[in-house]
Amino acid sequence: MNTMNEKLAALGRPDSSFLAGAKAEAKALTVGRTEFLKATGWRSEPAYKKAMAASGQFMYHYHLCCESNEDFRRQMDRFDELLEEKNLHLDRFGVSIDPSMALPRDIRAENRQGGSLYFESQADWDMLGMSRRMQPHLGDNMLGSPASVETVSCALKAGVTTIGNLSQFFGWDYPQFPDTAARAKATASAMAIMAEHAADGALIHSNLDDGYGDKAPDMGLLAGCALLEKYIADLLGAKLAHSFGDMFHSPYKRLVFLSALCRIHPEGMTGSMIFANKLGRSHTDIELNTAHMTTCLLYDMAGQRVYRTGHAVTTLANQGLTTDTTPEQVVRTLEYAREMEAYVPAVIETIDFAKVDRDADMLVARGKRFVEATLEYLANYIDVTDPYAMLLAVKTAGVGNLTAAFADRDGRSAVPTDYCLMHE
Repeated sequence: MNTMNEKLAALGRPDSSFLAGAKAEAKALTVGRTEFLKATGWRSEPAYKKAMAASGQFMYHYHLCCESNEDFRRQMDRFDELLEEKNLHLDRFGVSIDPSMALPRDIRAENRQGGSLYFESQADWDMLGMSRRMQPHLGDNMLGSPASVETVSCALKAGVTTIGNLSQFFGWDYPQFPDTAARAKATASAMAIMAEHAADGALIHSNLDDGYGDKAPDMGLLAGCALLEKYIADLLGAKLAHSFGDMFHSPYKRLVFLSALCRIHPEGMTGSMIFANKLGRSHTDIELNTAHMTTCLLYDMAGQRVYRTGHAVTTLANQGLTTDTTPEQVVRTLEYAREMEAYVPAVIETIDFAKVDRDADMLVARGKRFVEATLEYLANYIDVTDPYAMLLAVKTAGVGNLTAAFADRDGRSAVPTDYCLMHE
């Protein structure tokens, strides 16, 4: 605690005057339109999502790992062929970009890892919107990274409007760029850019499990991290799309946390996606993952039919997230999902959603107590109404240190996450 106090005291009075310039520059940026939006006629991805959710229709997401930009174009073409042939809709997809894209341009080439997408020019970013059937998503190594302003601006110009991953600012580090103040400035500026284009559909995505993991060892504290992020995003006027699922093995916990997100966003929420749990997968007999995958899908679909948050559900192939996964395997999982749609109404009848909501209330109450204690503590050092100061202070203190120091000791509300499964 003393070390945390000393680090925060050393921050002084952070200067956030740069945010006015970031907002002014954002006004000159034109958000592009992907081929998906052109073909479907929707004004934005959030507009599409809200309409689908309101009608009770399911949306599907997958994550694509490509070894090169050329590989990406080939797979996009193949997906479009398969979806048309089978009369299926796969609404959105994410892609992995080279981690070096998170770094400033002057040190990017020397840190390039290879084996994933790497963008040299705006034309490379623009290719993400080439499919008439799917809307692109960008998460890892984007918003929250040292290069946030450049990458977020390029993505918006390409028509990609759901961009993350805010939680990685708090949970990830880049050893090649240890300047926390500069990284916080880049993140705050990128969030301001997204806020200026909220009316154009800009949503700041945050995969909570991915960014916090064992730094939030119970679901109430994870809800608290979501509330803290929302507090900062609200200061900037940005729209936040919370995501989860990577470490939720329990179907019941998946439903409870979805309900908790509804309470965290009482004004209404447009979600990004709910990920399939990656921790319970078999690596020795991948066909056994069909059972695991369908369980995640079935309960996530039930949750969407009841809560209608606009999250897409993930069609994770049995191979998992590797460059070996083929479009055919992803589409096969999508076919399973379409078969399960008919079972969802009967599954809903077996679930006590009143209990789900009561448990969600308990988690959110625990999260609010954590945020209140954290803000009271940080107010000793910074202006907690300054979004840049908040980003810098929380990163400097460390989320793990804050959750350890300011989690209340009410054991009844400390429902563990499934993060520990990763270590079994």
